[in-house]
Amino acid sequence: MNRNRSFVVQLVIVGGFLTFLYIFFALATSIYRDYQLEVNIQKFEDEIAQLAGLANQKPKDVEYFQSVQYKDKYAKENLNLLNPGEKLIIIPQEDRVVKTEKIIIGQYDYPHVLELPNRNQWWEYFFGRTLSLNVTDEGQAGADEGYIPSLEERMQDNYNVDEESLLDIES
Repeated sequence: MNRNRSFVVQLVIVGGFLTFLYIFFALATSIYRDYQLEVNIQKFEDEIAQLAGLANQKPKDVEYFQSVQYKDKYAKENLNLLNPGEKLIIIPQEDRVVKTEKIIIGQYDYPHVLELPNRNQWWEYFFGRTLSLNVTDEGQAGADEGYIPSLEERMQDNYNVDEESLLDIES
């Protein structure tokens, strides 16, 4: 009978140990689910706070976009307009400042530009020398100071563009 009793005790101990493992596993998974739930709740609360901040900011944005200051700023920055009596001051960037002893302002035949075809006038408008400065390395004018190259010569010299390329660009 002792033998049966020790078997029952062993069976109770093993059963108790298995019950303890089951309860421990259930408790651990419950704690982990609670932790994940808290993390999700915190994430949603942060998102709600962010959306509430955006919702509170919208009326202020609408008020700002309807203000005279914004309209004035938009007109100045995007439409290049000025208020009456204002003057525009352009401050060049440091790396674009020409530093030489002598600057020679290039002469250009403006009526000649008006006689060019429309595509060449646009080319001259964007890439021409109508408002540019000619600066030589020595600070002196070249040998052909009065010579004004044609548009085609300048495009070929400065941009390696020939008439065939212009026809390809045009079509």
